[in-house]
Amino acid sequence: MINFIVDREKCTQCKICVSECPILIINGKTAYPEIIEGKEENCLKCQHCMAVCPEGAISILGKDPENSIPTSSPIPEPEKLENLLQIRRSIRRFESTEIDKDLIYRMIQMASYAPTAKNENSVQFTVIDNREEMSKLSQLTYDCIKKAHAENKIPTSKLYLNKFLKVWKEKQINIIFRNAPHMLITSAPKNGTFPVVDSTIATAYFELLANSYGIGTLWIGFAKFVFEDIVPEIKTKIGIPENHEIAAVLLFGNPAVKFARSIQNDNPKIKTVMNRLRSSIFQQDAPSRPFPAVFQASE
Repeated sequence: MINFIVDREKCTQCKICVSECPILIINGKTAYPEIIEGKEENCLKCQHCMAVCPEGAISILGKDPENSIPTSSPIPEPEKLENLLQIRRSIRRFESTEIDKDLIYRMIQMASYAPTAKNENSVQFTVIDNREEMSKLSQLTYDCIKKAHAENKIPTSKLYLNKFLKVWKEKQINIIFRNAPHMLITSAPKNGTFPVVDSTIATAYFELLANSYGIGTLWIGFAKFVFEDIVPEIKTKIGIPENHEIAAVLLFGNPAVKFARSIQNDNPKIKTVMNRLRSSIFQQDAPSRPFPAVFQASE
């Protein structure tokens, strides 16, 4: 039951919720909005109907619109958000101090607002929230790499893991986990619509929010390779379902280094396609008709 309820005292019958429903299951022909009979199971549970109602007259899934944040609430100014995007750096040296657990779980909660295909919301956030558990994971991982090497299970393309193991054994230098106090893994069911895309977007949400708090982050592909391709049994040990695909592994903690400025990325890969459409489609169909001005674009 999606528990779609309309407060008739507040409803102005504007029918915005009807037109905004992504799968069009709200009946607009009745005096007040209601779910079309037999269509309730098709609901995406996106809560668009509640969010778009100007009067806050709609409740769904037991959610009270009064508990939602108004879209008139302050949001970061574009310039400040641009600054965050440019200043963000990958951190490879972390302080030993731990991040407050309440803050960690608040950031995860906020990351769960990331969009997902078909609103599946199936991303699992697996977090290590203390240094002791990170130390245990590091030891377990290197032990598993050693075992995989002895059994010739490490493919040629991943033989660099043997060097990481040697540095760990001889110098206690942790190339994979960088002595970070915390780690976040995002995963989703393999049979989902876009498990990797959904999980990656959620990780990006978490990373940007973490950086806004001054917390350093590092996307670590080495760990993903190990967990998915070399010793997948680690996935089970840390609570990731067997049918899940890991999309990203993110280390985070208080940075031990402070960058003084952003880099200057002046070579974005941008390709404008409209001129190509003009030559390959529109001119073929109607060569004598001028191309609409709205589509005029440069290469």
